[in-house]
Amino acid sequence: MGFDIGAFIGNLILAYFAQDGHADQANDRKAYKKWILKTIEESWNLFHKKFVELWNKHKERNGEAYLPDIFNNSDLLGVAQKKYMTNLFHDSLGFGAAKMIRRIVGIAHVEDLESIKDASKRAQCECAALNRAKTILKGRRQFQNIDQVIALIQSSDQD
Repeated sequence: MGFDIGAFIGNLILAYFAQDGHADQANDRKAYKKWILKTIEESWNLFHKKFVELWNKHKERNGEAYLPDIFNNSDLLGVAQKKYMTNLFHDSLGFGAAKMIRRIVGIAHVEDLESIKDASKRAQCECAALNRAKTILKGRRQFQNIDQVIALIQSSDQD
């Protein structure tokens, strides 16, 4: 799961960084960048919410990962869910950041960046994305929520 949600978030982050390369006098792309960040936030939060809801809905079943002793105790279940979701969040960030790096320096590039005609602008966008991807990958376990990731992404606008 971490790979899939991470790949989705990573691709959205790449789209965010590409917008400055597509901006012009007619459209500064700020509204679109804001929409991308909101989509990242809402996607993770909805995924988290629905995943836990489904887990709670099916908690009466015996599973191999979490024994009935955990499922039958709401306090223990809450602790197990929090730990699992935190680890899944960190895994997703790691996979997403790795995906970003691969899509810039690897063979399979993304159209969002590749379609920037000005090579200098494209390089600036790619560098900004690579720097944030590196920070996310190396520090993924320090993030407690998606808002902190979004704040890091937005901090690139002040660089």
